[in-house]
Amino acid sequence: MNTYRLLNIIGLGSILSVIVYFVAYAHEYSKEKIISGLVFYFAATVIYFLFVFLYHKSKLGQKITLYGLSAIALVLIYLLLGRGE
Repeated sequence: MNTYRLLNIIGLGSILSVIVYFVAYAHEYSKEKIISGLVFYFAATVIYFLFVFLYHKSKLGQKITLYGLSAIALVLIYLLLGRGE
């Protein structure tokens, strides 16, 4: 099995597990929180599949993936450090 296929299987398994989680624990969350969580998760999943596709497409795609992940990491560090307060 090649890496591209493995990463796609991991992504699909992740989608299924999140859906099962929200169905199983729906009684613990409000409808608004469930919708918010699913929208966030599906947006993150789209970015994941986009990066997997670009990384395996070409050398330029690998660079785009590197810069994209670096930008995400910088934003997360900024948010974790208190948003400059």
